[in-house]
Amino acid sequence: MDEGYLAPVYVILLYIARCLVPLGILLGISYILRRFGLISKPPPPPKGWNDDGNKDQNNNSPLDGGFAHG
Repeated sequence: MDEGYLAPVYVILLYIARCLVPLGILLGISYILRRFGLISKPPPPPKGWNDDGNKDQNNNSPLDGGFAHG
């Protein structure tokens, strides 16, 4: 009997086992750690962190790298 038609089913099952199961485990661990309070939300950025105070640096924003990439 030819079992060539089962190859796509095996590929899908291996994809689920190799990619989605570890992702679910990691997300579950993250959820549990947040639930117990071991991971807190990040603090808000300081006031004025996104101001246009550095216009003399070729109009770079703080997220562009500043002096290193100006």
